[in-house]
Amino acid sequence: MAAGLVCISQRKNLRHYDLGNGKELTVNNARNEWAMKNHDCYGSASQLAVKLGLADNSDFSKAFAEVEKLYTERETTSATFGYTAVSRPVWDFTDTCHPKDRELGRMMTRYGLSMETVKLYTLEGSLPQVKGGKRERVLAMPVGEGADCFMAFNGKIFRQIGEGGISTVGQRRKDQICMVYENPLDFLTLMESATRNGVYPLMTRRYHIIINGKRGLAEACEYLKANPDFLEVRCFMPENEFGIKAFTAINDAVKGTAIDRTDMYRGFGSLFAKHLPKVPETYRKWKSMRIEVEEKETRNVRQKQPKPKLDITPLLGGEKKAVIDRETGGLKL
Repeated sequence: MAAGLVCISQRKNLRHYDLGNGKELTVNNARNEWAMKNHDCYGSASQLAVKLGLADNSDFSKAFAEVEKLYTERETTSATFGYTAVSRPVWDFTDTCHPKDRELGRMMTRYGLSMETVKLYTLEGSLPQVKGGKRERVLAMPVGEGADCFMAFNGKIFRQIGEGGISTVGQRRKDQICMVYENPLDFLTLMESATRNGVYPLMTRRYHIIINGKRGLAEACEYLKANPDFLEVRCFMPENEFGIKAFTAINDAVKGTAIDRTDMYRGFGSLFAKHLPKVPETYRKWKSMRIEVEEKETRNVRQKQPKPKLDITPLLGGEKKAVIDRETGGLKL
């Protein structure tokens, strides 16, 4: 990840990465080892750093700098994103396709999502930036039944294209469980977790509703009122004021039978936030110790050295004391 690779797929402890040259890299996180399709090409993490050009023999300073950069980014990565609308006159989403832009792939990899999951549920398109006339690549999920409305994401904010509303995934079935999410990232996170842990087929049989913020809440409630044949309605709302309001509205719509699943990410704020790649605790402790050492060295440099005291006792014969001679003005013993 520190090398800017794109994660193709994940299965338990295995992560498969695209090297960008037609080759694929597999990393075993549990063993801290890697291998390529060529069976003669495998090794430890340090050997991988050398192979990727991040280290030279025993010099791993460049690799460590990249890791520090990655961990600093993780410490400042936001887990919540706002919403803004894109007016129709400047909207151009005609080049929609399945995601293949490497920068988008790197972005989703940093969020702990693989392209296998992203390609299943999102499309790639181009939009004008919020500020300036330049265009940016975004990922988007369809909104509503029409093909001209999307909820797009550029890594910083959700951008509503066309009319607001809910996004739905899955086919209606008998005795079906309905899963309700606040935004597309929460949905993608749960699908990624299901794929990684081998329970994805179970998730495909369920019906998924993404309310896309405040705009889709009323529509989601109306849909659930009109479809009382769901076996269960499970909610994955964020742990904030809007999340409480949204769950209350949905619970009222289904006559008090909704299930609050915030227990799955208690203390993290949202499903997406819980599964974000974290900074290892060992690195945090090492960084804290390094900061303490640097601060101590800085204090020692800035501290003023005390002036040496002039002691003339040895010159006067040890313990003897000198007094002023009032006649000559000198000292006498």
